[in-house]
Parts: sequence; structure tokens; C-alpha cells
Amino acid sequence: MVNWNLISGIEGKLSSQDIRRNILSYIIQNYPASLVKFIEKDHSTYRIDIMDGERLIFDFKGQFVTVYNYHIPLDER
Repeated sequence: MVNWNLISGIEGKLSSQDIRRNILSYIIQNYPASLVKFIEKDHSTYRIDIMDGERLIFDFKGQFVTVYNYHIPLDER
């Protein structure tokens, strides 16, 4: 489930139409029972935070790049 009020980008708030369909499909397939905490779009990537602490990174075309736990400090990853 996505709270569209928490989606932001460099141009301001985004709508569901601004998020690539393959990103939404990836989240539904791999995180079916999870809640999306935050989605951010910048010039070249989408950053999606899942409530369980996972951060998903997708490229501008919506292709999955990486995942990591945003609760773990950078120097411990």
C-alpha cells in the first residue's frame, strides 16, 4: 500500500502516474505485505523506503539497482 501524500520529487509532489509500472510490479511481487513509507524521484533514480527498513533503488527507467537497510549506518554496510 502506498501513501501518495509521501511521494516527492525535484518538481514537488508526484502522482501514481509518475512512478514506473515495473517499479510498482517489483514492489507488489517482492514485498506483497509491506507498506511503502516514502518514494522519492530525482534526476536519475527512484528511492523507495519500505516500512521494514529496506531501501530500494531503481534507475530512471524503473529497473531495480540495489536494496539495503536504511537503519544500518553506511560504515557498517
